[in-house]
Amino acid sequence: MLQREQGWAWDGSRADLWEFFSESTGSYFINRVSDAVQTEPPQQFYGGIIADPMGLGKTLSMISLVASDLLVDRNDLSSITGANAEVSSGRTLIVVPPPLLDSWEEQLKQHVFFNSIPWRRHHGKSRVTNDSDLEECLVVLTTYHTISSEWKGSSDQQPSFLFNTRWRRIILDEAHFIRNSESRMARAICSINSVSRWAVTGTPIQNRLGDLTALLKFLQVYPYSEEHKFNADISHLWKIGKIDEAVKRLKRLAGCILLRRPKTVIQLPPRHDFQHFVELAQAERDLYQAFKMHTLSHIEQALSADGKFKRTHSYANMLQRIEAMRMVCNLGLYYKMRYDLETYNEQTSQNWTAVAQKMFNIRRGISSIQCRLCYCPADSTENAFYEVGPPALSTFSQCLEFVCSTCVSTRSHLVVFKSCSHETICPFANISTDIFETDDMPTLTMNHLSDGLPTKISMLISDLQSQPHDVKCVVFSSWRTTLEIIEVGLKHACIPCLRFDGKVAQKDRHAVIQRFRKDPTIRVLLVTLSCGAVGLTLTEASRAYLMEPHWNPTLEDQALARIHRIGQTKEVNTIRFIVRDSFEERVVELQKSKTDLAEVIHRQNESNQPDGAQRPLEWLKALI
Repeated sequence: MLQREQGWAWDGSRADLWEFFSESTGSYFINRVSDAVQTEPPQQFYGGIIADPMGLGKTLSMISLVASDLLVDRNDLSSITGANAEVSSGRTLIVVPPPLLDSWEEQLKQHVFFNSIPWRRHHGKSRVTNDSDLEECLVVLTTYHTISSEWKGSSDQQPSFLFNTRWRRIILDEAHFIRNSESRMARAICSINSVSRWAVTGTPIQNRLGDLTALLKFLQVYPYSEEHKFNADISHLWKIGKIDEAVKRLKRLAGCILLRRPKTVIQLPPRHDFQHFVELAQAERDLYQAFKMHTLSHIEQALSADGKFKRTHSYANMLQRIEAMRMVCNLGLYYKMRYDLETYNEQTSQNWTAVAQKMFNIRRGISSIQCRLCYCPADSTENAFYEVGPPALSTFSQCLEFVCSTCVSTRSHLVVFKSCSHETICPFANISTDIFETDDMPTLTMNHLSDGLPTKISMLISDLQSQPHDVKCVVFSSWRTTLEIIEVGLKHACIPCLRFDGKVAQKDRHAVIQRFRKDPTIRVLLVTLSCGAVGLTLTEASRAYLMEPHWNPTLEDQALARIHRIGQTKEVNTIRFIVRDSFEERVVELQKSKTDLAEVIHRQNESNQPDGAQRPLEWLKALI
């Protein structure tokens, strides 16, 4: 990283994008990706992409880089990137999603000598209001939304200090949030004046090769900061079938600007993964079978109906029914108390507006979902971590096509309406991409569970009771309802626990985590995957439970990485609960085969073909 902050290695001392040659005929620079030659010195580039996998200490690596400035006289910071560099403030700007602010501050407190790297937040009520707030400050922590909200664009208004400061460096944590280079957020970030630029993300390319271009634009990697140049030198080769050459060029480029180290570079205690199979009680099995047969019956009806029905109504209905089957595996007979079987009639097709938000959450839970028009991932839209006021609204169609809020606000209504690509426009509704759980329920007691705890949850409680009192455990579930029932069972078993889910206010989350870490009487933390998959360090725990297999195994890995990461000193045991002879076993099979269910479901876009709408339904039928 220190080498990358010295700019291009003109002399060829290390692999780099540009190399300088001087001969009797003249001097020139060679682009080592495309072998193009030019006589003018290319624009300098300081920084890069840190793409280490989860748990390897990306945050600590960046703090170490900031700390390296202490080895240089502060008055000389402006010169360490070359004689022609514009004078910088010597400060580092760190941009993070709001949930990670506490994590960064905690890491700074833990690993930096007191007051050796003074820092402050610029966020919410802790915003910088005058220059004196920055005196002796070497690090400013802020959020993507704060930068977006304070960016004036081309207006004549007085700009925020964020934009009139020449920063020593800017660090983007979870940098994939600027993948949509046309969004206000990305444009605001790219307009910040900084010497060095760093993008920290475990997934620089998630859905398509173009994901990388927004990062290259932010990093100012000449000439690939221009999308058309990246397309000409790399993407175009891919499109015309010269894949080997495209891959070779992409590897050359990545080798110059990207660092991704394997987990083997650090020594962690071993992690043991177990699967606990659950045999449902007979009454629970009967209920599950009823939902299963009900779902298969509706698939048969859809397959025998006309194409229009299949195209516009069936997919969302089937996903909702499958979600019900999954919840029965967790909730057992209590699910019957909450939902009658007939709840899943044709509500989805008759009133899409009423269920669109829930269906979007289900669809996003399966795997990454991106805008139909700009290909921006739903989790990196501007309002994914909104902080002030209501989130901007995106749209979601009944054929499961998503259009982000940026495209909704900047494109014509006709373009948005036709995003489903069907001859007859499918029903659509406004939805929010804000991450929250929708399975609300009244407060429970054991009296509400007249039939006892569900079998799966009883197995969990028994396992927790068998653990030594000094073993801290984390329980993950996709649904808050599951955690609610687990909490009731834990209280009945006299096992103290804490909850960490969407109902915990942002300002209270740090206190919850700190209490779990430091209070020896708190043995169990109950966490929803939507809240706990990123941004947490839970190395005080050495045992983790996944209550159900998730559509997306990456989310499971992210959750378990909260525990098995740098700082862990004990052996880690993970337990996955799986109901035998159920849809959960199918989900596990999908994980093993790395099947992308989202791609299969979206085969309904082949509706121009006679059987285009039928294929995904037949696949779902086989899956059930």
